[in-house]
Amino acid sequence: MNWRRNIKKNVKNGGRVRFERSYLKADAMSDPFRYFPYKPRRFQLEAVRGIYRALRQWHICLHAPTGFGKTPVILASLIPYIRQGYKVIWAVRTGNETDRPIEELKVIAEETGLDLFGLSYRGKRDMCPLARKYGEMDHSDVTYLCRTERRRCPYYRAFRENFEPEMFTSEGPLTYSEVYELAVAENMCPYFVQRELLHYVDVVSLSYNYVVDPRLEWSIKGLIDFKESFLVVDEAHNLQRIELGSDVITTGTIERALKECDEVGCDEGVVELLGRVADEAKRYFESLGEEEDVEFKVEDFVRGEDEPKLEVALKLGERVRRERLREGKRPRSSLYRFSVFWLSALELRGMRGIAFIAEKERETLRLNIWDMRAAEILSQRWRRFKRCVFMSGTLKPIKAFAEVVGLRRYIAMSVPNIYNPENVKVYIVEGLSTRGEELSPEIAEKYVQTIVDFRRRVGINTAVFTASYRVQNELIKKGLKNRLESLGLEVFVERKNMRGQESRKMLEAFKNSQGRGVLIAPMGGRFAEGADFPGEQLQAIFLAGIPFEKPTTRTRLYLDYYKELYGEEKGILYGYILPALRRASQALGRAIRSPEDKAVFALGDERYIKYASLMPDYVKDWGIKIKYTEISQIETPW
Repeated sequence: MNWRRNIKKNVKNGGRVRFERSYLKADAMSDPFRYFPYKPRRFQLEAVRGIYRALRQWHICLHAPTGFGKTPVILASLIPYIRQGYKVIWAVRTGNETDRPIEELKVIAEETGLDLFGLSYRGKRDMCPLARKYGEMDHSDVTYLCRTERRRCPYYRAFRENFEPEMFTSEGPLTYSEVYELAVAENMCPYFVQRELLHYVDVVSLSYNYVVDPRLEWSIKGLIDFKESFLVVDEAHNLQRIELGSDVITTGTIERALKECDEVGCDEGVVELLGRVADEAKRYFESLGEEEDVEFKVEDFVRGEDEPKLEVALKLGERVRRERLREGKRPRSSLYRFSVFWLSALELRGMRGIAFIAEKERETLRLNIWDMRAAEILSQRWRRFKRCVFMSGTLKPIKAFAEVVGLRRYIAMSVPNIYNPENVKVYIVEGLSTRGEELSPEIAEKYVQTIVDFRRRVGINTAVFTASYRVQNELIKKGLKNRLESLGLEVFVERKNMRGQESRKMLEAFKNSQGRGVLIAPMGGRFAEGADFPGEQLQAIFLAGIPFEKPTTRTRLYLDYYKELYGEEKGILYGYILPALRRASQALGRAIRSPEDKAVFALGDERYIKYASLMPDYVKDWGIKIKYTEISQIETPW
């Protein structure tokens, strides 16, 4: 089959290309597969050549299973374009994921002998040596520090006087920590070194926000020509929940702003405004039950005529920041945060796709500006680049993904199941469900017994990924943790608002538990998506329910907005069903990181039968229905 004719036909019919057979004949002079650094596995050859050719005219959405090798496949397909002078911007969800494409670029450079340069780009918080002496600082704090201290900063001065690109480019592709170490060794500012190096990169890996947020793109757009760049969006399914205009303050922010106001001597207008907002926040707090939320009106707190007072408060907050920095303290001001939040709220009120949510959490009221406008904002972004590649292991159905991120004129490429049915066993458990707002004691007991029996049967490191913290807490109250520990197992539980260092220690302890570990964590949490468990570190997963959003005011507003955009049926599918199934699919993906991995999955909710066609191919093709009482009889690959 002629590849050009096939692609044109598929663009016309929704843009779908599958790699069941090879119909792409390589051009010998520009075959991108020569740049693939590994021995090819199934479908990788077709994917590299198909992506390379399709990018001549169209954007690409690539759905490929976990362990397929999406990163080296896409990099290899882009090398011919790099050799023509184009750049590659590789966008990832979090800063911690920026190093992976640069590490693969290093392998390609070593294997091919090509002179390639790239770097993983991080913000000032990670790259400012001065900031480290102040301890924990957020982006706003470090930006302020840099702006006020730059003229006196010895690192910045050394950068201006001594920077030579060859000092860094001669090292080949560099991760952000390597840039940092090389720069500090020369007493130069790592942040400004990496910015200057953007002029010389072939590939730069960075956070989504630098390319999708108009407020941040200025940081790199003047250094890289977007129109002469290919954008790759990794784990692209996360784009649907990107909240570009969102912000939050708490009652704690308001209380600290009042205290600052006393310290700096605010005028009566600002004091009156702060007091009024504090009184209204107290009223909302007292009207809500624990973990309840409600939509609020901006006018309940501030009005248009308050804008001059907010501007005054903003300047006072700037003064607080300046004085604290002079004293060697972290340059943070709650008065400044308070003013920025309400000025933004006044600007955004009445705008479609913006919601204002008050939610009670423990002893705190959180006031949220919530931006739901993914498709409306993102549709304007993709046209700024030469071409875009969107990839994920949970991108299907691709047409739905493309619609919610505002993408047009694309090719959908779907890599088939790459796993061995002898190595991956999938069971959908009947008789269990987290349907409803509360788990009954009877259902909770069934879950606990089924999970204990599942762990006894598999005898290997196991994760229990729950539909929510609520479900997780109910199962633990019903004795899940105690029952597992009574078997001599080590049980690790993810808690809400767990700090990064604590979670990393827990993760390492679980991985090193030598088959005796059980991890209990919510789907959508830090361990169920993004964490890597290669080899035998995790081989059995039990999904306790489907992670549908709790029926809150926030959920209702989100669904109303999606129904308005896409209609009743598609609105529910796009805004409620697919996000939950993607979270479940991401959780399953923690146990299979390569085609050779072995795993057992128990999907503990009978509703997965109904949604199997929207789950990964190994669920759709190999899922076996069993009753919860039969879990002890499942087969394992070991």
